Amino acid sequence: MATTQQSYVLRWGVLGAGWIASMMCKDLVLDPAGRDVSDVAHSISAVASRDVAKAEKFIADFAPKGAWAQISGQVKELPVAVGSYEELVAREDVDIVYIATPHTKHFSAGKLALEAGKNVLIEKPCTLNAAESKYLIDLAKEKGCFFMEGVWTRFFPLAYKFQELAFNGAIGDVRQVFADFGMAFYGMLPESHRVFNAELAGGAQLDLGPYTMLWAILALYHHPKNNLGEPSRISSSMVPHPTTGVDLFSTMTLDFDNLVARANLTCNTVITTPADVCVRVVGTKGSLILPFATSRPTSIVLRTNTTDGPLAAEYKEETFDFPIQGFGLHWEADSVARSLRDGEKENPRMPHAETLLTMKLLDTWREQAGYKYPAGLEATL
Repeated sequence: MATTQQSYVLRWGVLGAGWIASMMCKDLVLDPAGRDVSDVAHSISAVASRDVAKAEKFIADFAPKGAWAQISGQVKELPVAVGSYEELVAREDVDIVYIATPHTKHFSAGKLALEAGKNVLIEKPCTLNAAESKYLIDLAKEKGCFFMEGVWTRFFPLAYKFQELAFNGAIGDVRQVFADFGMAFYGMLPESHRVFNAELAGGAQLDLGPYTMLWAILALYHHPKNNLGEPSRISSSMVPHPTTGVDLFSTMTLDFDNLVARANLTCNTVITTPADVCVRVVGTKGSLILPFATSRPTSIVLRTNTTDGPLAAEYKEETFDFPIQGFGLHWEADSVARSLRDGEKENPRMPHAETLLTMKLLDTWREQAGYKYPAGLEATL
């Protein structure tokens, strides 16, 4: 880790060279001043792929001059391509490993990095089940390493404002959350694609479902009147792919008795969510609406009821806009940098307990909906 007069610099090792890794690296290239950040910056030390040529091309395409700390001259060394994950986690110039592999490889990659004594940011879903996630969290504590699941949307300024409006009485008592995330992949992508491939733990819920769950967690689980009470009841179902068996449509309801509230969560890989509403939080005095996308909203619409009673239908409307520089992964990266700068082993915005909660909910969904991983996919612990 490097500290300069300008900012604290976090040195990243990127494990995996797919799409989400490219989005992260393109965000790390951006000048932090564009998001009013001056206390932290980032450099990319190395990118690892089992095919070193792929890692070389990745760097050439997305970070040929490195991240902002390298572009601005705070760090002199440029990113290097490495052809093995083992080589990446052994590098002394890597402070944290960003695991951006398909989620079937999250556990093994996370274990490799932690056993090497590296801090870890691992893409969502953290692993394939709660037991695997707990193993990695316990290993991180044993090794004295920082560990976090990368639920990037949590770190949006919009997400903080969303919670403020949900908690401050602007819409009264929160009673319902509706969240949907659909992407029209069915018929467009081959069955071998990770979205539909059972051997890659494909399906809507593991890929898109965590985003719908996020808004329920932020609005209901975090609500001060809920006292961090876990859902009182869970009900789940799915529509399977006709040949691969992964879920095309999934539904989950979460009841929070402390609030007399329910979350209705849906996701699918068949039809795209309409752009006007992907999340709706309904209270006794109004509602909050997030337009598409569920993972990357850029505005909040606050509707406040202007008439009372059970049939109240008239309202006034106010919109809060939150433009995003780049893709939006940089807010998460900045928060991780601050955690490491300050010596934190877990991030208060994305604590270990909430990773375990999310994974337990996903385990329950699989059990209730009848989603079964192929034999041998989950780690034997």
